[in-house]
Amino acid sequence: MTQLLYHGIPQDLKGSELVPLGQLRTKYPELAAQYLRKYEGRETILERKIPLLNCLWNDVVQLLPLHPQKIFDRQKELGLIAEIPAYNYFAIDTSTLDPTSAAVYFKTAPGEAHWSVEWLSNTRIEELQDIPPATDKYYRSLRDSGQAVFNYQFIPHVLYKGVIDISNAKIISIK
Repeated sequence: MTQLLYHGIPQDLKGSELVPLGQLRTKYPELAAQYLRKYEGRETILERKIPLLNCLWNDVVQLLPLHPQKIFDRQKELGLIAEIPAYNYFAIDTSTLDPTSAAVYFKTAPGEAHWSVEWLSNTRIEELQDIPPATDKYYRSLRDSGQAVFNYQFIPHVLYKGVIDISNAKIISIK
């Protein structure tokens, strides 16, 4: 059975690989500076150590295990967004990834004590196809607050240590 992971297609994508932010700083410093802006005020995340992969957060490419349409549909249902943004994602077959470089990061609540990591090969992707209760609770807490939404808060992240060839990846659109 084909199992897919998703990564938003960067506006300024160069080449046919998804590159971790740490490597992007050397390869394309101007793009790295642009992408680092989303971590303003949260820079310590970039230095988070990832067990199993023996690297830092900025040494991995982050992927979604569930279809991104579900995330934005839920935000629209709750009134957090007026319209679902037209956005494209790569759909990456897990069989194209080196299993010794892929882990799943689970975060279930705010704070540094509420997370764990396990090998992707030990995870049942089909069980990660729904928005987690912690994410739904987070979304609900933002209703009528006017605060910006972190789209992927508390959603398991597949972390891939290294570059991902996307030359044959399928492209999907959300709407």
